[in-house]
Amino acid sequence: MQPNLHPINDQLPSPKGVALAVLALSKRDDVTLGEIALAIQTDPALSSRLIKLANSASQISRPVVSVQEAVARKGVKSVCQLALGFSLIDQYRDGGCAAFDYPKYWSHSLLMALSMQALAARVRVGESSELFICGLLAQIGQLALATLYPQHYSDVLTAYQANPAQSLTEHEAVHLETDHIELGSAMLADWGIPGVYTEPMTLYEESNHSGNIHDSRTTSLIMMLRLAHWLADLALCDADQRPQLTQGWLTQAAKLDIPAEDAVYLIDDVIAEWHDWGTLLQIHTEPLPSFSEFAEENESAAKDASSLRIVVADSNEFTRRKTMALLAEDGNHAVYAVNDGHSAMELVMEVMPHAIIAHCNLKQMDGLALCQTLRQTGEGQGVYILLMDDQHNVEHSIRAYEGGADGYVSSTINAKTLNTRLIAAQRMALMKQGCDQDRSHMRKLAADLDLANRRLAHDVPVP
Repeated sequence: MQPNLHPINDQLPSPKGVALAVLALSKRDDVTLGEIALAIQTDPALSSRLIKLANSASQISRPVVSVQEAVARKGVKSVCQLALGFSLIDQYRDGGCAAFDYPKYWSHSLLMALSMQALAARVRVGESSELFICGLLAQIGQLALATLYPQHYSDVLTAYQANPAQSLTEHEAVHLETDHIELGSAMLADWGIPGVYTEPMTLYEESNHSGNIHDSRTTSLIMMLRLAHWLADLALCDADQRPQLTQGWLTQAAKLDIPAEDAVYLIDDVIAEWHDWGTLLQIHTEPLPSFSEFAEENESAAKDASSLRIVVADSNEFTRRKTMALLAEDGNHAVYAVNDGHSAMELVMEVMPHAIIAHCNLKQMDGLALCQTLRQTGEGQGVYILLMDDQHNVEHSIRAYEGGADGYVSSTINAKTLNTRLIAAQRMALMKQGCDQDRSHMRKLAADLDLANRRLAHDVPVP
C-alpha cells in the first residue's frame, strides 16, 4: 500500500522553476509542442541537456539543433519527465543528512540512467528517454528519506553500514515505518510516471523476485534495472572488486541475450557517456580503465579445456533466455544465441562451436532438420548437438537420435541436467582437439620423412 503524500508533499524532493512550469503545462489537454518548447528555452541548462539527450538516443543521422525539434522528437510526456529529473539534480545536490552521500547518489543514478538508455537499444521494451528517466529516478525514495528525515535517516544508514546482513529496506522499516521503495513508488505515481515502469522500479531490488513470467515486458524491465544498478556499482567500486563484479555483470547480461563481447563494449560506451554527462550536469565521475581490454585479457587467461563455444537456437524468447541463463551460471562458456534455423546455420559456420542446443520447433528450419543438415557437412560432424522439445516423448526421441542428435531433452531442463550433457560435449571437444593434434603431429612426421628421403635421393647428408 502506498503512503499518503499530502501531509508531507511540501517537504519531499520536487521540481522547481521551469521544470515545474513544464509539468503544469503538460496537464493541459490543449497544450502544444510550441508552448512546451518556449517554456524550456527560458532555461539554457535544461535546453542543452534535452538537445544532448535527443541526439545521444537518436538513430537518425541528422542532429537535433533546436529545443522545438527535441520536444517534437521525444514527445511531451518524455520531455516533462526529463525536466523533472534534471530539476531534481540541480535542487538536491546536497542536504542535511550527514551519512547520505549526495554526490555518489547522483553519480550512481546517472550511471543507471545511461545504462538503461544503452540497454534500450538492445531490449526493445520502451522509448530510450523514458528508460533513461527510469534509471535516474530508480532510487528516488532514498533521496526523499534523506530530505524528509535527515537525522533519522543518517542513523538508519549508519546502522545499515554496521549491519549489512539486514537489508536497507528492513533498517528503514524498523526506524521510519516505511522504506525507500514504498515512498519512491508513491512519488513516481504522483509525478505521473506510467505504471508499466513504476512496477518494475519497485520490484527490481527484491532479489527473490524474478518478475511476472506472463508479462515479458515487466520481466525484461526488472532484469534491465538490475543490470543498470550492477553497472553503476561496478563503475563506483574499489579496483580490487572490479574483476568479480565485471564477471557477474557479463553473466547477468547473458540472461538478456547480450553476448559477452557486446556487453563489455556496452560498459565502455556507458562510462564514456557518464563522463560527458557528468561535465554537463556537474556530477562527479571517475576515470576508469577500458573494460573491453580488461575482458579480453581475462578471457585469454581464463580459457581452459572446460570452456565451450555454444550456439543456442530457439525461436521462443522465454526458453532461449532460460537456457542462456543456465549456461551463464557456469560463466566459462562463450554462448551465442539465434532465433531461427537459417541464422543458426550461418552462425555455426562462422564461430565453429563445440556444442549446439537447438529447439525442435525452431522457425525456418526446425531443430531436427538443422541437425541433419549439419551432419552432412564436415564442420558439423564433430559438433555435439542437443535437441530440446516441449513435447518430450519416445517417438520424438527416436527421431532425434536417428537424425544425428547426441542428446534429446525437455525444454524444462534444469541446470544440473544441462551441465551433465555438457560434460559429454567437453569430452568430444577434448577428443577432437587430441585428434587434431595427432593429425598435426603426423603431418609434421610425414613432412620430415619426405625431406629426409629427398636428401638421401640427392646424396645430401641428413643432419
